[in-house]
Amino acid sequence: MVPLVDLASSDPGPSLAAGLRSTGFVELVGHDIDPTRFDRLRTAADDFFALPVERKERHVHADPLGNRGYRGRGSEALAYSLGADSPPDLFESFNAGDDTSVDPHDPAADLRPPTPWPDADVPDYRPAASAVFESFGVLGRRLDTLIGDAIGLADLAARSTTGPDMLATIDYRPGPDGTEPVLDGQQRMGAHSDYTTFTLLRADPVPGLQIVAPDGTWVDVVPRPDSLLLNVGDLLAMWTNDVWPSTLHRVVPMRAGAAARRRSIAWFHYPDPGVVVAPLEPFCVARPARYAAVTVEAHVRGKLGAPKRREPPTSASTAADRSI
Repeated sequence: MVPLVDLASSDPGPSLAAGLRSTGFVELVGHDIDPTRFDRLRTAADDFFALPVERKERHVHADPLGNRGYRGRGSEALAYSLGADSPPDLFESFNAGDDTSVDPHDPAADLRPPTPWPDADVPDYRPAASAVFESFGVLGRRLDTLIGDAIGLADLAARSTTGPDMLATIDYRPGPDGTEPVLDGQQRMGAHSDYTTFTLLRADPVPGLQIVAPDGTWVDVVPRPDSLLLNVGDLLAMWTNDVWPSTLHRVVPMRAGAAARRRSIAWFHYPDPGVVVAPLEPFCVARPARYAAVTVEAHVRGKLGAPKRREPPTSASTAADRSI
């Protein structure tokens, strides 16, 4: 279902573009990120999520638009980002950014606030996360170049250096008694599209993740142990006028066949806040433009708060021709 792309091949661009056009998701091998970096961050994240709730909650960021720090079970309902009402999601996460290059006078600085790192509780979390963030950044620049060439935005990488990129470690697990009670319609992570150019995901090779197939059905995605999943985000879907779909995805609970424990590391990648995104002319030949021009900053602001405040988004959704 999810096309495989080998980045170590002599010319991975065509297969990457074909895969993203067909499903909005591809599985990457040959990405050249040292797997021990992921192992180190997983260990640090396991230590963090094992802390008592009151200690984890010391690292909550007060501003939902900041998208940094600890997010407890039930603190978000991601289906709201599509305007759909749903019970709260059953995941925990810790969200981090690059704290080294933020200009406090930038009007979009609140989208890149300092991370409330758990240095006292898990001293290795910050260095482990920073190393993975760096590795994703190097790979992201290469992918920006490949994707930019494919869609006719040769300067995409140059326009994607100061966006509100975010690294999340995400933990899904049952309660202490081994059960996972759920409300009607509740998911571990509700159906949503990402707000990004693209997202990279390193996930445990276990069941839980589902994506919407071209025929509108939900299908399971279990990645290889050494691979990364890459999916199209809203901004790339807008540029391509939904020719490259920002595919809906979710994580289902145990009763729907998910593994009892699942962990993932996700990197959410954006262009710079002031970049204007609108359908590119070559993608508007077979269909009229579906989206008005919008800045990255405005799109992100219109999406980020909705799942946390349980409110409809104020930015366009890119569900394309597929339904939840």
